[in-house]
Amino acid sequence: MNCYYCHKFHAADAGYPPPREATRDLGSDAPRCDRHWRYLCSQCSNPVHFAATGFCSQTSQFFCSKCATETEDVDATFWNWVGYSRYRSPWSGEWELSLDRLEFEGGHPLDDDALRAMAEAAVSDEAMLTRYPPRPWSSAWRETHTFTDDEVRDNWNTNARRWDAGYDDDGDRNRRYQSDEPMRELLGDVDGLNILDVGSGNGYLCRKLARAGASMTGIELSDEFCRIAMERESEESLGIDYHNHSAADLRFLGDATFDKAVSNYVLMDIRDYEGALIEVARVLKPGGTFVVVISHPAFAGGPGTFWTPAADSPHLEDREYYFTDDYFNRGPYLGVWGNFDPVLSFHRPLRDYWRAFASVGFRIDDFEEPSVTERGRRELPAKRVMQSLRVPYSCIFKLTLPAGGQHLKDR
Repeated sequence: MNCYYCHKFHAADAGYPPPREATRDLGSDAPRCDRHWRYLCSQCSNPVHFAATGFCSQTSQFFCSKCATETEDVDATFWNWVGYSRYRSPWSGEWELSLDRLEFEGGHPLDDDALRAMAEAAVSDEAMLTRYPPRPWSSAWRETHTFTDDEVRDNWNTNARRWDAGYDDDGDRNRRYQSDEPMRELLGDVDGLNILDVGSGNGYLCRKLARAGASMTGIELSDEFCRIAMERESEESLGIDYHNHSAADLRFLGDATFDKAVSNYVLMDIRDYEGALIEVARVLKPGGTFVVVISHPAFAGGPGTFWTPAADSPHLEDREYYFTDDYFNRGPYLGVWGNFDPVLSFHRPLRDYWRAFASVGFRIDDFEEPSVTERGRRELPAKRVMQSLRVPYSCIFKLTLPAGGQHLKDR
């Protein structure tokens, strides 16, 4: 049985040695030889994928990416990959190549007679990569529980500060490089207009639009997010009016008050989204625009993840395909992302949104599934650009409230 990685490298480069015999993880879809197995970190003692391992040339010790004092992604196509990582050694402080790139450049310790015995001893003695119990889905359904707005508020309060820590003036990476630019194009000119931000979070979009000349009002259910937004407003006064309130109850706002409205990755997190749509239609002026960005129900709502034969691989290129399930389920689920507590959202098929917009009286004028912007292509590592072109994580609706049209005002 050939090593999964040896086979891939040889297929991509005829000069690579013939595939070695696999000795590890033999029952998997990615059996591997010792060279392409997992190495023990001399700092934390944990075994890690060879491409997530560095070798300190000064101390002759292996270390993992988590123990590296700094990590850098480098765009460079080689074998089957479009990039590699450099890791700063925790001992010498010098930059070292990941073992995959080190092998490509001919400097792998296993190829050095003086280092071979030490390198062989660093290979983990695990026979296989533990996959059972299987990794949890990226979300867990809570269909039997009826959530209240208070529970939704509490859930977001627990994550607000951590969420905010991942933002700058342009939001997070997804907003910066994928969805904000097409969202702004669909929203159009905002200078001198009254704009409602439905689910304003930490206020980053309110601030961006206020700097573009808009008179901004933000509605946010999470009081912790509201505190963060108002802290920023006190530091730099932009005249933004924040309200700590449910988007489904805007009775404190007058009819036909706003020229435009925007809801940026919020509607799928609102329990009573139909009530929120009715309220936005009420406070929006006839002929007004409402731009809605949501996580794509087919790919970012409910259970779903990329399948990777070598499940421990740090290479995004090793992800074979994306699979999802339960698309037609409706209801609450808890998504698991990074270091956040499980994030509560409400999954609905795409058609539910489409029909809800129409039932309230909105006309759907445009629809977009953003991938990666030109800025993203310039600034993101090649592997991130490649991933962004595979699966749409969000979709954007441009809605218009027809002038003189009828829309619902009461539930």
